[in-house]
Amino acid sequence: MVKKFSFQVLVVSLVASCGLISCNRATLEDRAEEQAKDFTERYCPTPVQGFQRTDSVTFDRATLTFNYYYLLTGDADNNQIISKMRPKFHTALVDDLKGNTANKAFKDAGYSFHYVYRSEKTKETLYEETLSKKDYQ
Repeated sequence: MVKKFSFQVLVVSLVASCGLISCNRATLEDRAEEQAKDFTERYCPTPVQGFQRTDSVTFDRATLTFNYYYLLTGDADNNQIISKMRPKFHTALVDDLKGNTANKAFKDAGYSFHYVYRSEKTKETLYEETLSKKDYQ
């Protein structure tokens, strides 16, 4: 009788533990939202490196899209130069995303990555692009 009662308590405890663990498990969308928020709160705006800085990162649950907002400074803050460099910008973003292992789970799930580069001088958008699964796989 005591063994049967102990076994039942053990089973109930295991079931309850599994239920609690699964309740605390974050969805991939929760992880994405938390990572974007955490990065922005901890590091943004980042110091300027290579004529750019990261202003913020957000995540849009409705479209499953990470949004990266950058500010271009110095020599890179030039609409004519950016216009000429569009193909290279695209290639660099795709190559960087393909090689980024930190976003693997999000890429595997087909999330999109939206990049916005704004001018420090004029605040206008100089370059904007969204990369989807077809671009990085």
